[in-house]
Amino acid sequence: MNAKTVKLLCQQLHLPGLQSGFETQSTSASYLDMPFDDRLVALLQAQLNFQQNNRQATLKRQAKLRFPSTYLEQIEQKFYPELKMPTLRQLAKCDWIRAHQHVLLIGPTGTGKTTLACAFANEAIQQQIPVLFFRMANLLLQLVAARNENTLNKLARKIARAPLLVLDDWGNALMSSEERHLFFELIEARDQQGSLMITSQYPVTTWHETFQDATIADSVLDRIVHKSHQLTLNGESIRKQQGLSGGEHDH
Repeated sequence: MNAKTVKLLCQQLHLPGLQSGFETQSTSASYLDMPFDDRLVALLQAQLNFQQNNRQATLKRQAKLRFPSTYLEQIEQKFYPELKMPTLRQLAKCDWIRAHQHVLLIGPTGTGKTTLACAFANEAIQQQIPVLFFRMANLLLQLVAARNENTLNKLARKIARAPLLVLDDWGNALMSSEERHLFFELIEARDQQGSLMITSQYPVTTWHETFQDATIADSVLDRIVHKSHQLTLNGESIRKQQGLSGGEHDH
């Protein structure tokens, strides 16, 4: 069987990774003396890598992260003195997502909450875990708009498919009656089914005020707070420390 036939078969079977691996083997002398089984494993691994990379790129587009190019290895410890590297490494394994737990990132403006949230989200995406990122205010607007347009079920299904939902800037505005009921339904539907990563300028003890309804607040927060890992960020604004007027560390 010649190389042209192999290339054609790979195209017909939609195996571009395997085709690329075969072309590499065909032009590299290092594969000439390699046993057939080893060459086959290398070809299958090339196809798997292609599929995983393609899947990862798709998940990244779908996530719509605010800072899509931020990764944990880029995080400078000096800007996060309260955070311990063993804690970050443990959370980076994403076992908390598989256990349907949550992460709360609390701290003043400028302490890097959003940057850290996007870095954790990228760790999940690298492990083939779907993620969705929303500014909290925008999510509430989308829920209300979806209800008015009779597309709420479609939006709810989209959100439900993401094991990790990132909610940025929790608590910046009070919820209306419609917003808090829609948000309660979303949280209830995800209870024991998905994880949240929440960033907020406000301590958890003040979150009740956002709902303007003690009963709903208790119900929502009971589903979140008691199953969460809380990371508190303090200190000066990272933007100020870097001497910048803007950048990816504004939250």
